Amino acid sequence: MGSLTQLFVFLAGLILGLALLPALRRTLKSMGAQQLREVFERLLPVAQLGTVPPFDKKEALIEPLSPDPASHPVDPREQQINDSAQAVRSILLILTAVIERTEQAASESSQALKKLRESFDRAGLPAEVAAATSRLTEQIDRMISNNASLREKLASSQKILSAQQRQIEMLRTAVLVDGMTRLANRSYFDDKLAEMLRLRQRYDESFFLIILDVDHFKSINDTHGHQAGDLILKGVAQQIRTTLRESDFVARFGGDEFAVILIKSTPQAAEAVALKLCAGVRERRYAFENVGITVTLSIGAAEATEFDTVESLVERADAALYRVKEGGRNGVFFAENPVSGLLS
Repeated sequence: MGSLTQLFVFLAGLILGLALLPALRRTLKSMGAQQLREVFERLLPVAQLGTVPPFDKKEALIEPLSPDPASHPVDPREQQINDSAQAVRSILLILTAVIERTEQAASESSQALKKLRESFDRAGLPAEVAAATSRLTEQIDRMISNNASLREKLASSQKILSAQQRQIEMLRTAVLVDGMTRLANRSYFDDKLAEMLRLRQRYDESFFLIILDVDHFKSINDTHGHQAGDLILKGVAQQIRTTLRESDFVARFGGDEFAVILIKSTPQAAEAVALKLCAGVRERRYAFENVGITVTLSIGAAEATEFDTVESLVERADAALYRVKEGGRNGVFFAENPVSGLLS
């Protein structure tokens, strides 16, 4: 009777294996056994310890985009944050796929087990064989329980990674924003301008670059102190924001300079905006320690062409800005097409 029991256990295991084989084959084929092993080695410590193990950039499951040659040299801190965000995003994508396949395999195995039990019940097996079948069923139940535990660990890891991704995205925002004015910083501006030039070449969409400089800013710092200078910069930033459309882009270009990208703009519209910016700042009074301070702007602008690079467009707008300074400041000049000339 012992041989009959062993034979029946073998046949039952074979039936279950054949029932589960399609699901296992699909999982391994779609994910890759080696890839699954590497992912599990990374993620299981996460579920146990609640931290993400170091992630080697060379082992990233999704390769980062190649940097644009026209873009500025990437700041090391920004690069590290971007690499971390890319790594977490890659693991999340794989983890989501693993969880989906794990749930599918668990569901199919439960259905196969139910069919196997029903066949046992209908067979009217002898007591010894029924006892062996019961032991086999217990082993299968244990497998499914372990599978459920794995699913819980994967889900826990997914929550941890999602939380870390949110933190990384907050850091990325902090890296791209100027701390004082809360405008985009120079790094963000360079990336945006490179992107706009690519769109300009692809879709022939016109846009203008405007560079604004606060006139005699050093004298303000020397006379009233750096706190007054900071107040002026914040006020000018606010004035620029309220003047522009939501679709336009503004950044702190550096020191006392700001940069604006007027998206889908015409020469006439760009001229109107530049003059409005100049007049709006000139007419505003900034109160500091019971002293009213007024400032003016020098503004240089250039329309992007299909031949422009980041460097050439900035250079043309900057040259226009210096034309204004040479003419006495407090004015607007457009490169190669001086639509407004100098203001008195």
